[in-house]
Amino acid sequence: MSTESVAEPNKPAEKAIRLLRPSIVVLCGPAACGKSTFAERHFRSTQIISSDWARARVCDDERDQRFQAQAFELVHFLIEQRLDLNRLCVVDSTALTAPARKDLLDLARKHKVPCVLLLFDVPLEKCAEHDEKRERKVGRPVIERQYQLFEQAKAGLRQEGFEQVVELRDEDLEGVQIEIVFRPVAHGATSPVRPAQAPPRRGPRPTPIPMPSGPGVVRDLRPSAQGRPAAVGPPPVPSATRSAASGASPSAPATSAQPASSATVAAPQPPATPTTPPGDAPASPAPDSGGSQEPGKA
Repeated sequence: MSTESVAEPNKPAEKAIRLLRPSIVVLCGPAACGKSTFAERHFRSTQIISSDWARARVCDDERDQRFQAQAFELVHFLIEQRLDLNRLCVVDSTALTAPARKDLLDLARKHKVPCVLLLFDVPLEKCAEHDEKRERKVGRPVIERQYQLFEQAKAGLRQEGFEQVVELRDEDLEGVQIEIVFRPVAHGATSPVRPAQAPPRRGPRPTPIPMPSGPGVVRDLRPSAQGRPAAVGPPPVPSATRSAASGASPSAPATSAQPASSATVAAPQPPATPTTPPGDAPASPAPDSGGSQEPGKA
């Protein structure tokens, strides 16, 4: 574990506060009690999450109380982001109501980090005096109302579930020494979700489809719809070969796309014998280019 000490230079340390990082440190007290000055003195500016700062980012006016809900949504969001990175969160707000403190306690439990309450027990007159010196005043009526809530809350703060409740009086604010001990919290990294595997095949395996083979079979290696290479029949016969097989000239267009093996040649038919009606003399045979018939053999 590494330690980090933040203290006022050349000031004697009268009170020491040990904090863990990551954790939530809640500053509780009425307006003008010195919370913001204390935070700026003892913590880094990046560690401080102020409700006034959040209101200014939400509605451009840190004093506009109409947007409290949106401002604290931003506060809680930043707290969670920093806790995920093992950072210290110093919440600078009044924290005078039990619901506001409970929200911070719930965030600490969710991220399994301690939650410490720093209680600024400063007299009412001292708060009013500080307010008069500030550039932006909240007014004595507001301070009195908040101081009354603060007095009511002090009695039960130690039973709310904070890891520590540290009371800081006006004379303690100058000489407090803060020690920050780094103790990282392991946040479980989510492992990538693996696709569900198909259940093992049960029962007989399907009979493989026989593939034709031989010298005249051409195999198409492109996958078919079933994922297997498709088998194709004998290769197509060129058009010139088909023309020669069918007796047509090569220049004549092919009339059929079928291969020569499927062509059918008609056998020659004998000439029909003429029928001679009774009483008529037989007609003389027509001259033949190959020779004449013998006399008497009609």
